[in-house]
Amino acid sequence: MRLIRDNPGRRAQELADLLGREKDPLKLDIRKLKNLGLTLSLEVGYRISPRGAAYLRLTEDPGKTR
Repeated sequence: MRLIRDNPGRRAQELADLLGREKDPLKLDIRKLKNLGLTLSLEVGYRISPRGAAYLRLTEDPGKTR
């Protein structure tokens, strides 16, 4: 999710290349995140949803409430 947050609008192949992964398994993982409401599909690429941003804030700094 941090990769998507830091690279909004990137295509799955570009994200997969950054991670050294195959595109199709990565797309399945992104789809799972989307089903949980954590990412959004754009016309080109993906971005983190407001729920995903809140999740990342809480997991990166558990002491923060906002």
